Amino acid sequence: RKLVTGTEPTPRWILVAAEPITDIDTTAADMLVKLDEELNADGIHLAFAGLKDPVRDKIERYSLYDTIDPNHFFPTIKTAIKAFRAEASGEPLSAGQDGGHGGKRGHYPSGDSAESPDPSHGKQP
Repeated sequence: RKLVTGTEPTPRWILVAAEPITDIDTTAADMLVKLDEELNADGIHLAFAGLKDPVRDKIERYSLYDTIDPNHFFPTIKTAIKAFRAEASGEPLSAGQDGGHGGKRGHYPSGDSAESPDPSHGKQP
């Protein structure tokens, strides 16, 4: 909060590189909800890249999708940046282009997975 207060220009997203996160407890979930609500009041949104499925399960169980936009969860930093740039430019994203998971555990419309930070992993050329 202190890092973005009074920052010019005001950031629109705070992207958390979440791949190293292996667990989330109720205290952390409560803190994330409070932080997201405070940031949203200033027009700033939290976004996450690289969350593992077990952590995403807990986020869903703790109802964090009620405050944190489920479309702001991305398989990789690269897909998050691509979605941010598209949103910032006002360009509409076609289905599956945003990389968000749409609230469905383990599924990213782009075909990427949280366990595979390399978007080409498992795909044939």
